[in-house]
Amino acid sequence: MFLSVVKPNGTEPGLTLKSNQLREYLTRDSGCSFVGHSFSVLFSWKVIRFYLKKLVCRTNKMFSLKNYRGSCWVNACLQGLFRIPEVQQRFTEEKADPANPLETSLQKIWNSKGTEGLKEFFDSVKNVSLPTGRGTADSHELLIYILDKLPWLEDLCKFAVVDKISCTKCDYTSECKDTKIELSLFPDGIGKTVSECIAHEVQETLPEGSKCEKCGEPYRKQLLLGSFPKVLLLHVYTEAQKRTEYCSNLIVNGRKYILLSVLSYNGAHWWAYGRDGQGKSWWTLDDTRVTEHKPNEFPLSHTMRMLIYYQIHE
Repeated sequence: MFLSVVKPNGTEPGLTLKSNQLREYLTRDSGCSFVGHSFSVLFSWKVIRFYLKKLVCRTNKMFSLKNYRGSCWVNACLQGLFRIPEVQQRFTEEKADPANPLETSLQKIWNSKGTEGLKEFFDSVKNVSLPTGRGTADSHELLIYILDKLPWLEDLCKFAVVDKISCTKCDYTSECKDTKIELSLFPDGIGKTVSECIAHEVQETLPEGSKCEKCGEPYRKQLLLGSFPKVLLLHVYTEAQKRTEYCSNLIVNGRKYILLSVLSYNGAHWWAYGRDGQGKSWWTLDDTRVTEHKPNEFPLSHTMRMLIYYQIHE
């Protein structure tokens, strides 16, 4: 099906598109109907550019989300999750658990490209501290809440850790095994890389006031990583003089991760950066403002709060 577009004066040739999707957008929103195999209709170039941009976003799995009563924190969280390949595949194939209203609403949002499902999602989040659609809150807290409600997604983020204690004097040692779904990073200066922050979190420390259970002398403590998740969630705590520089690729104990999305917060507003895989363009996903960055342009920001990395095998 062809769509012929001419400039408003009707004399200069415009552009002809073989695009049922663009035709769908124009038909739905303008009220025009298409007859036969071609149809010429007058639209301003501003309108055409708007719908072309919308079509590109749809093709690239990027779409906008409306802000309802300060729901930027919800939108940022969802945009981050929608960059995970397993999430995209599950919802595209419509494999959401029909008994789980939160998951079915997310599937509806994904498959409608944000035009449906948000209200159902707001209703499915039954948590006093998460006023979805009614006020502002924290994207990080919502992310953890969603993982708790979607075990298959939580499993992608789980990794084993060991808290090891060793006495500085005697031979006493203790190991406590646990699982986590995120790693918290506390930069100890300006310009610290993600790798440096991770190394800082797993280095051996001498806690102030620590006492060995056996001899009463100080002990050393260290966090050991026992396994490595498919999806690595990094929760970054930043201050004016303590922040990190994130990178698009990360090596952790020989395993390669690529950054898929970033949740950012400037003290008043949440938004996300995302891409659909290694070598793909980055996008700013800020409520209804969806903007593609130039090739090889990396949107640096000191406002990051959550980093979502994905393990790849080469």
